[in-house]
Amino acid sequence: MKLCANWLPISSELTRQVARRAERAGLWGLGIGDSPHYAELYSACTEALAATERLTVLTSVTNPVTRHLSVHASAARTFRHAGEGRFVLGMGRGDSAVRTFGLAPATVAQLEAALTALRDAVPEQRVLVAASGPRVTDVAGRCADGIIAGAGRDVVALTGLRDAASRARVHSGPFEVWGSVRLAVARHPGEAAELRRRMLPRAISASRFNFSGTFAGKNVPPAMHGILAERYAGYDFAWHGRSGANPVAGLFADRPDIEDYLLDRFAVIGTADECRDQLAALAPVVDGIFLSLLFEDALDQVDLIAELVEDLAGAA
Repeated sequence: MKLCANWLPISSELTRQVARRAERAGLWGLGIGDSPHYAELYSACTEALAATERLTVLTSVTNPVTRHLSVHASAARTFRHAGEGRFVLGMGRGDSAVRTFGLAPATVAQLEAALTALRDAVPEQRVLVAASGPRVTDVAGRCADGIIAGAGRDVVALTGLRDAASRARVHSGPFEVWGSVRLAVARHPGEAAELRRRMLPRAISASRFNFSGTFAGKNVPPAMHGILAERYAGYDFAWHGRSGANPVAGLFADRPDIEDYLLDRFAVIGTADECRDQLAALAPVVDGIFLSLLFEDALDQVDLIAELVEDLAGAA
């Protein structure tokens, strides 16, 4: 099972440091997010590739709305040579990167058209697609090399996405299913409660991406559907992806049961041994896992992740 740290480019120097430590820790890859609150995506990919020798660098993920297809194709051509095959393009419909500017995500049809054109322009480029439901998963099965599943740790939902992709697959060659979780490794058991508090808005952000379109096929308790939909309608994208106390963190302050559900589904928090066990449980249904870090503690967290890598790399 491959492991990939997920990072938002706070600065060029930190991006280089995180990339070097991720490689030293034995991680397979480093995913770099596309967000208007942070540095430019492809510049950050350049920094990460230049700072490392073996690490795979991915966009996790970009979209066909805020950048023209020609920009993505040019970047893919550039990194194919400069990165010696260590670059993977992660693409989705667009979420915070587009909504922050009042734009709409690409439709499913627009996403498929963009992926098809990209594969025609740069046929050797590996592409993963961010998918939370069956329609985008179908597109990925036809047009990509894998999906980054937005289902969190829910094995039922992950299995459903894997099966949907298999049914839609029309090309030969490997197709990967990647899980995606928010990860915080505690140095000691007493630190876990504070890490859960800090990670809460990140878990809520992940759940909104996965659940806001539809609950169909996502294995969400029916009793939660109404309040989840109601609160997501008031989601503040200015705070998307940020940790700690903020308006997103308070969306379910009156429903600790929902907070616990979202944390347990979309985050892995605990000591190294506890995190290892939670991640290993996903090995039967995923080929790899994106580990989205507490970005303000990324350097220390990557070092702590190193304790997990050797055991999980052999999990299947």
